[in-house]
Amino acid sequence: MTFINDIKYEDLARLRRVVKKVHMKNYPEHLYDDREADKIIEALGPEIAERMVKVAVDRNLFET
Repeated sequence: MTFINDIKYEDLARLRRVVKKVHMKNYPEHLYDDREADKIIEALGPEIAERMVKVAVDRNLFET
C-alpha cells in the first residue's frame, strides 16, 4: 500500500500539478500523465509531498 492512497483528493491534485509543472516539464508528451506524476510523488516520499502541498497552499499557487 502506498501513502498516495491516504492523501485527500484535492491535495493529490495539487501535488500532481506541482510535479507536472516542476519535475515533468521536460518529459515527452506520451509520459506526461497522472500515473507518471504519481510515481514521482511516491519516489519523493510522504514528508516531501506534505511539504509540497503546504507550500502550494501557503503561496496560493493553485486553487482547487
